[in-house]
Amino acid sequence: MNSESTRKLIEDLGSGDALARYRAVDALSARRAENFDDVLDLLAHGNPHQRAGAAEILGRWRDLRAFDRLVAGTKDADVSVRARCVEALGSLDARRAQSPLLHAAQDAHPEVRAWAVDVLARLKGASARKILRAALDDRDPNVRWHAVEAIARGEGKRAAARLVPLLNDFDAGVRALVAEILGRLKFRAAQDALIALLRDPDYQVRWRAADALVALGDGRVAAHLIPQLQDADVGVRWRAAYTLGRLKAKQAAQSLVAALDDKDAHVRGRAAEALGLIGSRGALRALRGLADDNTLAGSLGAVGEIAQAAIEEIEKKNKSRSRKK
Repeated sequence: MNSESTRKLIEDLGSGDALARYRAVDALSARRAENFDDVLDLLAHGNPHQRAGAAEILGRWRDLRAFDRLVAGTKDADVSVRARCVEALGSLDARRAQSPLLHAAQDAHPEVRAWAVDVLARLKGASARKILRAALDDRDPNVRWHAVEAIARGEGKRAAARLVPLLNDFDAGVRALVAEILGRLKFRAAQDALIALLRDPDYQVRWRAADALVALGDGRVAAHLIPQLQDADVGVRWRAAYTLGRLKAKQAAQSLVAALDDKDAHVRGRAAEALGLIGSRGALRALRGLADDNTLAGSLGAVGEIAQAAIEEIEKKNKSRSRKK
């Protein structure tokens, strides 16, 4: 070993203190020239923490001299070591590492499978695609989540029809991600399934479904969002107001005026903003009633200021309509 400081850092890699290990990884990563052999040897002979740290460092260095040792590490007895080796091989040369990565995608532990799926997404071969598609049915939700993200990234709109069934996945995180992706891909065939998700028990899924439907330009979403202005969850209420404004849903104006009396400032602010976007003349009196509301609505600013901006927007639209007549 080259120095006392190097010995101390290698010792810290094996520490039970996660912060000490993190700092050791960063410090050793900055000393590639003098420490390559020490770190490579550590991957084979260190304790589990040291082996995992060594794999992470070697991945950062992207030095192909470590390739064979990292491949061997994908069969290590320790889960974290296997996962870090898979991650590192993706940084070195995923194509060359395809065979061990395909094997890692069948690992008994979901952390290793998830990393393998993430790295295999960078490849375009039939074998990698087969593994990724099979991972959509993995028993672990985190693996399925990574598979959805990977397939969408690699196949784009061609993958959309394959992803639609996962809108019914038992894991809320997977459902939310699929809804977001289908909106991003503008996959109109998913509209009815996305509308059904507006009644999902998980509020984040409902949000993602609403955002997706807005991206698809589906006006039917407004009828499902209006009742959410009275939801018990404040996040659901302000998100509904926000989305109705983006939809410029005129049929929501009366309910949004009622939301100006919401006990939460963020909801009041979003409702005022939405009424401005809709251009609802019938809301002017209620908006003027918020002039003295100095409560902050998050990053939007004071509710009174938001209401004033909405008033100005409505009056501007009214003048424009008058000129056209």
